Amino acid sequence: MFPTIAPPPQRLLIFARVPELGHVKTRLARDVGDERALVIYESMLRDLLQSIGSATEETEIEIMWVPTPIANGETLHRAFGDRALAMQTGDTLSERLSMAFSERFFFQRTEKIVAIGVDDPTLSRALVDDAFQLLDSVEWVVGPALDGGYYLIGCRAAAFDIEVFTGIEWGTSGVLAATLERIAALGATVALLPERRDIDVAADLDALAEAMIWKP
Repeated sequence: MFPTIAPPPQRLLIFARVPELGHVKTRLARDVGDERALVIYESMLRDLLQSIGSATEETEIEIMWVPTPIANGETLHRAFGDRALAMQTGDTLSERLSMAFSERFFFQRTEKIVAIGVDDPTLSRALVDDAFQLLDSVEWVVGPALDGGYYLIGCRAAAFDIEVFTGIEWGTSGVLAATLERIAALGATVALLPERRDIDVAADLDALAEAMIWKP
């Protein structure tokens, strides 16, 4: 008889793309060009993964990759190493987030999920761990970004509702406010992490470099 191994109770989902010219950091590319944007994205991805570190018995780390023609075993390994991988499914970010959370809560018995992107390469494992700890006392946790979006969102299994991701106008300054409105409408509790700056345009990159926080 083989013992049953329980899945990790916590799961960090990193939504990322395989580095590909013309398909990453498209807003930034309008300012710096496709080739420079690709180099910056590769640096952001590398530094974020290094900062986040490795999975543990308590916390699984899973890269949610976008299906593209160049995404195959070789390119995925080159980009993400030996980390656990899962393909994003859904036509919109709302659908991709909803499906990723739903599958892990309902089929993999995950107790708490935190999701991040690659737009903040200085995001620390300590802050992610703080988010998981906050979910012991609240139902949702959100990390506000300076541009009106968010760099992190997470919740407990019993509190999950796809309405939090439904109908959001992604890429606008109203993402955070709309998300918090949806959480409040559900009567759920939420904690906010410290506000941070995402890298979306050249001004964000310049601000971080000037403050000596990050430079590709």
